[in-house]
Amino acid sequence: MKPLNEYKKIVILTGAGISAESGISTFRDSQGLWEQHKIEDVATPEAFEKDPLLVWKFYSMRRLQAAKAKPNLAHLALIQFAKAHPDVHLITQNVDALHLRADTTHSLPPICMHGSLHESSCSNCGIVYLDDYAYFNELGDYAPQETELCDSTQRSHQHYLHHYNLEYRNFIPLSPCCKVMIRPHIVWFGEMPQHMEKIYHQISHCDLFVSIGTSGVVYPAASFLAGAKAAGAHTVCLNKEPIPQAAFIDEFIEGSATDIVPRFFRI
Repeated sequence: MKPLNEYKKIVILTGAGISAESGISTFRDSQGLWEQHKIEDVATPEAFEKDPLLVWKFYSMRRLQAAKAKPNLAHLALIQFAKAHPDVHLITQNVDALHLRADTTHSLPPICMHGSLHESSCSNCGIVYLDDYAYFNELGDYAPQETELCDSTQRSHQHYLHHYNLEYRNFIPLSPCCKVMIRPHIVWFGEMPQHMEKIYHQISHCDLFVSIGTSGVVYPAASFLAGAKAAGAHTVCLNKEPIPQAAFIDEFIEGSATDIVPRFFRI
């Protein structure tokens, strides 16, 4: 492999493995359960239609968990590398906002293909709002609070964004635009990931594609290595264990993200 600075366009894909050492647990960590609820009970459009209160309790807990986590050395290494490279692009499967919080200089804005915990969207018209409120606390009680997933210059004003109708589904936040239930701006099971046209364009035009901390089992992200290879890119996988796409990987480096990512992207 030639030196990184000799590649013209670099595309990086990150998955749950880059955030694991920040303390972000995954669905697989909990055997697909949350407080004995199947993930399908809290992370599908049907679940939101059936029990929006339960869904908002789940995502309030996820926002609280993400807010307690801090960007780790792997997140920071990518930002430092992007400052020195003129054409590097980041795609992430993660919704934890750690890439955004690590990037105080806005050097590497991520394409969040599965959405982000610091946003909500209107369930009627789809308008997206910056919203990092946890509406329920760890006990499941209604107790809205800012979670620091976005800074004060980004956050929508509380009185503008959050309208409550106590007679409507018990403390479910309403959108300011249509006055209907606002939902976490997350791609749920059964929904199409976001920004796919832009993602495929980036992959088809890169000459180095690096996959970090992905399991290789979640589509469409699991097809990106093959797509990059077909486009003629050199492909690299940084992960704790081999993934199913071995046939499309030119170089595999095994290890934890905080160890191998800073070494690989050292400037």
